[in-house]
Amino acid sequence: MTCSTSVTFKRGTTFAGTVTYTPQAGGPANLLTTTVTSSVIDYSGATYPLTITMAGNGLSFVAAYSPTDAWTLGGARWDIRFAYSSTVFYSETMRLNIIDQVTA
Repeated sequence: MTCSTSVTFKRGTTFAGTVTYTPQAGGPANLLTTTVTSSVIDYSGATYPLTITMAGNGLSFVAAYSPTDAWTLGGARWDIRFAYSSTVFYSETMRLNIIDQVTA
């Protein structure tokens, strides 16, 4: 199974992504003791740190940012950093295509 790592996003709306964690053998049972951080870097190079809201069971979280009015149109990139004990790993880098709203 494959999934797309490229999404079109309209500037000016709330950016939010829900991430579901599936525990792997030898890894943490949940993300409650893992530090999760994430940022979007827009076309101009500006960095927008996302707010991470962890579910009570530590098996999912929402990464969000608002408002996005200042995000530069064009290509952007987004990834997620996980720090567990002395181990750090990153998600794949997701590509965002930031477009303007048509309707005011």
